[in-house]
Amino acid sequence: GVRYGYQVGGGDAWSEMESFTTAPERARDFDFLVFGDSQSIDYNVWRITVQTAFRTVPEAAFFVNVGDLVDVGQDYGEWERWFAGAAGVIEKIPAMPVVGNHETYSPERRFSKPHFFFFFFRLPENGPNELAGQVYSFDYGDVHIAVLDSQEGEERSFVPDMLAKQKNWLEADLAATDKMWKIIFIHRPLYGNKPNGVNENLRRAFAGVLDQYGVDLVFTAHDHVNARTWPLDSGGNAALLGQGVVFVAVGRSGTKTYDNVEQKEWNEFFRNPTD
Repeated sequence: GVRYGYQVGGGDAWSEMESFTTAPERARDFDFLVFGDSQSIDYNVWRITVQTAFRTVPEAAFFVNVGDLVDVGQDYGEWERWFAGAAGVIEKIPAMPVVGNHETYSPERRFSKPHFFFFFFRLPENGPNELAGQVYSFDYGDVHIAVLDSQEGEERSFVPDMLAKQKNWLEADLAATDKMWKIIFIHRPLYGNKPNGVNENLRRAFAGVLDQYGVDLVFTAHDHVNARTWPLDSGGNAALLGQGVVFVAVGRSGTKTYDNVEQKEWNEFFRNPTD
């Protein structure tokens, strides 16, 4: 609950004075901002979106970008434009980002570890050893938040069995928390809106764990739509009253859209931004 002022720099080169406020000592209601894929060409839509969101909710405790922050993860120029778009916001509240598939792309469209993601963000390193700094968890108020990495295809050669490692870690992580609310962030959806719909690898790895430990919400991105499921059990079926996990696709905060997305039987709500 303390407000701190700070500057960054050295010698004769210093930033402007900025400030941030730490979490309150006792849990209470709070707001946070969630953004879908911001990958773009010029990042103007990202700038407008994040700036408007922060003006609308200036008391937000932090923001989460649910992966694909940039289009080419190993392109320094794209990160410069992303940070420029968030100027005035990212100095005041923490950014708690998620690794998306585009964070692993080189300019030659080869797969790599998300190197620039590591360089730019210092995140909790309490995840699996091979995924420290990109899989992590933290508490705010009475909420426990865990961030997962869904990029098994892109990162398989760097971190074999990455979904199994995350499943084991997530079980221990959720078992250890006593917070009332449990929220997960993962870039690719378990139950998406593209033609293939269910991501079976992600569902097999995580759906049972989410159900077993009473996770309330899972925020996803990747399909660039706004959608929300009914509460689902571990098999993807409608859950009994008062049970189940709700999966929320948070749309986009950049320029990219898809024309092959559609409402699925598990969606209570669906909106395609191209409509």
